[in-house]
Amino acid sequence: MESPEQHAVEIIRDKKWTVRVTAYGNTLTVPFEAESHARSYADGQAFRLGVEVAERKKSA
Repeated sequence: MESPEQHAVEIIRDKKWTVRVTAYGNTLTVPFEAESHARSYADGQAFRLGVEVAERKKSA
């Protein structure tokens, strides 16, 4: 079984919202128009992977 340290969920706030999910050595980046949709997706993925959602603001 994979350890939780190898999984990550990040929500990135820039002009739009992006969720980056890393699991089992693969990274998926999903763009969202609405914050609520991004947060809902991130929360679901974090729950599935057993990790906390990391939040960061992308700097220009």
